[in-house]
Formats: sequence, C-alpha cells, structure tokens
Amino acid sequence: MIPIRDSEPSGITPYVTIGILVLNVLVSIVQYADPGMLLMEGGLRPAWFLGYLNGETMGTIPEVERKDAQALELLFDGRFAPPTEMPLTFATAILPLFLSMFLHGGLMHLIGNMLFLWIFSDNIEGRLGHVRFLIFYLLCGVIASLTHVVLNPESITPTVGASGAIAGILGAYWLCYPHSKVTMLFWIYVIIRTFEIRASWFLGFWFARDIFRVWVGLEGSTAVWAHIGGFVIGTCLIIPFTPPGHSNREVRFRWLERSGLIRK
Repeated sequence: MIPIRDSEPSGITPYVTIGILVLNVLVSIVQYADPGMLLMEGGLRPAWFLGYLNGETMGTIPEVERKDAQALELLFDGRFAPPTEMPLTFATAILPLFLSMFLHGGLMHLIGNMLFLWIFSDNIEGRLGHVRFLIFYLLCGVIASLTHVVLNPESITPTVGASGAIAGILGAYWLCYPHSKVTMLFWIYVIIRTFEIRASWFLGFWFARDIFRVWVGLEGSTAVWAHIGGFVIGTCLIIPFTPPGHSNREVRFRWLERSGLIRK
C-alpha cells in the first residue's frame, strides 16, 4: 500500500517543496553518473563525524562497500579502484550532515521519499511560509541525522536519503492536520483499489512501525533512528515555527468541527 494524495488543500503554490524535489532528482542524476565516489564522500558516517570532532585524520571504508562501489562503477563502464581509507576533513565528515539529505540509495528510494514529500509538505509550507519552511525542513533533517549519529556512534556505513527531513514534515502534519484524509493505493495481483484513512492513523502507524523495529532489533539497513528523531523534532518545532499571523486556533477549531462537537 502506498499513499497517493491527501485531502487537505494547502492554498499556495509550494515553490520550496518543488525546489527540494527537483534538487533531489538533479543530485540523483549526478549521483548515478558517478555512483562510486559520490556515495563514499557524501554519505553520513557517524564514526567519521565523531572521529573528525575528536581529531582523527583518517576514516576506514568497509571492504564490502568498496566491492559494491567497484561493481557499480563497472556496471556504468567505469574503472574505479575504491580506497581503503579516506582523509577526514570537513567535506567528508561534517558536510555529509547536509549533503546526505539529497543523496539516495536507488531509484525506488528516491521515488518513495519524493512521493511522501510531495503529498505532505505543501500543507506545512503553506502554514509556515516559504522561508520558514525551508529552514524547518533543513533543521529537521540535520537533527534527524544527529540522532542517527548519537545512537549509532561506531557505524562507518554511509547513510543517505531525505527521509529524516521528511519525517519532520510527517510529524508536523500529524500534529496539525490529524483529520485530513490520506488516499491509499493497494493491489492484489490485477485488482487495484483505493481507500481513505485519517492522517493521524496513517502517520501514527508509520511512526509506531519504526519504534517497533527498534524495539525488536529489525532496523536492517534503514536509519530508523533518523526517522524517529525527525518525526519527534517535527512535532516539537511546528508550533514555534508557525508565524504569529497564522492562528493555531484554526487547528484546534478543525479538531472540534470535524469531530462533530461544533458546527460552522
């Protein structure tokens, strides 16, 4: 099942959302043109990040990653000899905190993240305004990445993807538009159907799924803690980020109106 749209109109043209989406696609095109080194240099590695802050000068690259990168380059008719170590600099250790938000591990990874971005972020951009929304998005992404770093301090596996920042958008949406309806698409063989579910239920389940994965140790290759950190910080920051001209009473009023307790 995948979400395909929501019922909450944003009332604006989401220029920043569109810009972020286009930038992610463009970076992915560049990434696929040079699939080896860009992932190595741009992925966030907690051990490198913390090592650089502690004065270390070299970071180790896992052998399995070097083999994967070499195979990827050969697939693109390249000749790439991945290094076993890389100097720890601001560009390789700290900058990935931001750059990794625009890199993705594959086409489906990119499509999934951009779909969630497109469905949910226009409402948050409409609520905050373009500039505040951009700051909010980047801040959620950075804090999500730092959550991953703190809780996986020894990891040297590169982490990429916009999902931490998008999780902040989902947390904000869950708090501000809980009664919005999300249209879901599902299929069984050739049978294709859609149904609607409240955003509070859908996004609550999305968050609870990651909590469960951490609890039972099924994190796999997903940076689950980045999702959790992003979602939590999104719910914490959305009200302080909301400009004074935007009444938070509207959110509370919508809760009451749609619950049937009051009517227009």
